[in-house]
Amino acid sequence: MTLSAEQLFDELKQAIDRSVAEESFAIVKSAAEAGGMVGGEKNENVMTLEYQYGYTDSTRAQVTLAIKSWDTSSPGQMKPDRNKMTIELIRDGRIEQSHTDSYED
Repeated sequence: MTLSAEQLFDELKQAIDRSVAEESFAIVKSAAEAGGMVGGEKNENVMTLEYQYGYTDSTRAQVTLAIKSWDTSSPGQMKPDRNKMTIELIRDGRIEQSHTDSYED
C-alpha cells in the first residue's frame, strides 16, 4: 500500500518523537526509508552528519525530512552533540505542516 503524504508525515512525526525520547535519530531515518522516501547522507563532513529525504505521493504532495547532527564542542570544551530532525508537508509549493524536534547526546 502506498502512503499518502499526510500519512507519511504523521508516521514520521511519531518517529521523531520516539527518536527524541530514545536519543537516536536512526529511528526516524529507518521510518523514512521504510515509508518509501528517497535520499540519504547529504554531506560527508567530519564534524556534521546530514541526511535529506523526500517523498511525493500520487496527488503530488511532498514530504521532506532533514536530519542534522553536529558537535557543539569548542576548543578546550567538551559539549554534547546536537541532533535536529525536521519534517515538512508541502502542497502546491506551500508548507502546510512542519514538525521539528532535537536532542543532545
